[in-house]
Amino acid sequence: MATDLLKQALDPENDLQHRTVENGDDIECTFNRKKVTYDDYIDIHEERGERLQKGKNVKSVGIFSGFGPGKLKKPYDE
Repeated sequence: MATDLLKQALDPENDLQHRTVENGDDIECTFNRKKVTYDDYIDIHEERGERLQKGKNVKSVGIFSGFGPGKLKKPYDE
């Protein structure tokens, strides 16, 4: 039951998959139907868990708007 709740929270679109191979001696992982290492699979779960803990959407990724005029508030402009 806990696994299902965790799966629902961290992977609502079911884009992370894993399955055991070689009689349970190894795990094959995919992300968006592309093969990834187990370390990458765990990292993706960890990043999503951190975003969820902060109250953000697990699929949201911040976008950097860049530097330039009007982007940064300079202390001497106050």
